[in-house]
Amino acid sequence: MRYLCKWSALGICGILALLTILLALPGLFGIHPLLVQSGSMEPEYSVGSVIYVRQADRSELSEGTVVTFCLPDGKTMVTHRIVRVDMEKEEIYTKGDANELEDGAATPFSMVLGIPILCVPCLGYLAGYLASAAGRVGIILLVILVCLLSWMEGELYREEEGAGEG
Repeated sequence: MRYLCKWSALGICGILALLTILLALPGLFGIHPLLVQSGSMEPEYSVGSVIYVRQADRSELSEGTVVTFCLPDGKTMVTHRIVRVDMEKEEIYTKGDANELEDGAATPFSMVLGIPILCVPCLGYLAGYLASAAGRVGIILLVILVCLLSWMEGELYREEEGAGEG
């Protein structure tokens, strides 16, 4: 029973560590995980995936490159492929791979956030849940469970040690 407590606690800690590595740690290196919420770039980036976006240099903005950019509202982010570049006006024109038509407006270079460098399918569903209130409560409960399992393992160890002395 003691080993079950110990390995369960270690397993939960491992899962939490892996999620931290996948969702939080990349930000320290200027790489931002973003959730794919529409099918406009399928099959390359499917709904529910997490894409990791790094900053792009202007010289990388060329036809065929996939970029993530902000819409004029400053809040909505879109990931589409560049179909043409106007270097004179410093604008790009984009289109989702699964879309019939090109996006309606040009995007200024200044609104380009970066270039996706990695996609992890389905991780977005978990990340979205963890960002919700229920997910946060779940994380707190997992941490409490780890503490309880560690405490139980210690108590069982002391009990075994006491039985061995008598």
